Amino acid sequence: MNVAKIEPLVDRASRAEQVYSALREALLSGVFAPGDHLSEGAVAEQLNVSKTPVREAMSSLKAKGLLIAGPKRGVLVAKIDARVVEEIYGVRALLEPEAVRLAVPFFDTELLGRARQLLDNASRHGARQDFGALSQSNRDFHELLYERCPNFTMKSLINDMRDQLQFAAVSGWRGITASWEYERGEHLALLEAVANAETERAAQLCKTHIERALAKILSGHGSADGPGDQ
Repeated sequence: MNVAKIEPLVDRASRAEQVYSALREALLSGVFAPGDHLSEGAVAEQLNVSKTPVREAMSSLKAKGLLIAGPKRGVLVAKIDARVVEEIYGVRALLEPEAVRLAVPFFDTELLGRARQLLDNASRHGARQDFGALSQSNRDFHELLYERCPNFTMKSLINDMRDQLQFAAVSGWRGITASWEYERGEHLALLEAVANAETERAAQLCKTHIERALAKILSGHGSADGPGDQ
């Protein structure tokens, strides 16, 4: 069989992954508003690529629920669906506290230093109302708390939801003026419980924190008290 005319896959795959990463980062940092229309041609032109990797990237992001089908070979940025958000946060409230509880015995001074740095970063981002960067710092903080959970299946399930959680949080923070002190206080209390090896208290604080975040998102996507955490 003659395979000389088959196009190499390496460059094409790499380009598609690059486009996917660029679009994903833009969506999770709040560059686009829910309902915005993205055309393959416009995105391809901005990224200086052909339409093919853009189409592939958009297809992957639709599978993640961040984009939905739109008119004229384009897509729309997904709008927040309260039912879906409630379902995702409900699953998170079941899994993440348990993952944190299992990870507490393996927490050490190296993780503690990283966690404190992430909280400092979050405060700076919040003061500047840089919602995308704040969301990423919050995401990194939560992932760090259960980083050493020995149940890898549980960690994988939680991490699979992270993009949707971050997208919901960033979209829900649009157009609000927020105070970050309450959220920072919850994070500090949670970190203190983890650092002191208070496993049950850490799990309960994590669950309460997630439930409060969901309530805030569902009650109008934010308020003067601060945005829902992701």
